[in-house]
Amino acid sequence: MSTSSSPPAISHILETCLYVRDIEKSANFYKSALNMEPFLTTPRVTAFNLGSTTLLLFKLGSTHQDITVNTEKSHGIIPGHGPNESLLQNGNNLKQHFCFAVKSPQEVDEWDTHLEKNGVRILGRMDWELGGKSVYFEDPDGHVGEIGSKGIWKHY
Repeated sequence: MSTSSSPPAISHILETCLYVRDIEKSANFYKSALNMEPFLTTPRVTAFNLGSTTLLLFKLGSTHQDITVNTEKSHGIIPGHGPNESLLQNGNNLKQHFCFAVKSPQEVDEWDTHLEKNGVRILGRMDWELGGKSVYFEDPDGHVGEIGSKGIWKHY
């Protein structure tokens, strides 16, 4: 526990989530197009380990109510979060954005080729002034994914 008046520094983002209409279809996309293996699969959520970060795919509308957990090893309340399906009426989508990190611009090129070979819609490409590179793609729910190399930001 920190002895100063400030709490300890936050080290990284542990989880990020995307809300999806069809969890099985989306999970299959991330498995086949992005070579990810889930460590948790339920009707409500599929979770992927990405180093020190976890990508959560939540079934749209399944997270807006609080969940009370009371087992031998875990207990508490997970607060409701996220949108419900009414937000996406009339063909709207959330178009959330996320970026997966790779080391080099050459690795971005390899992913670009892999995505195209797998029929993934490429939305854009970017060469950054610090030497980094990105390829942007669309997932089954219209979210905008990015694979980016070092040199996008000063800190990466």
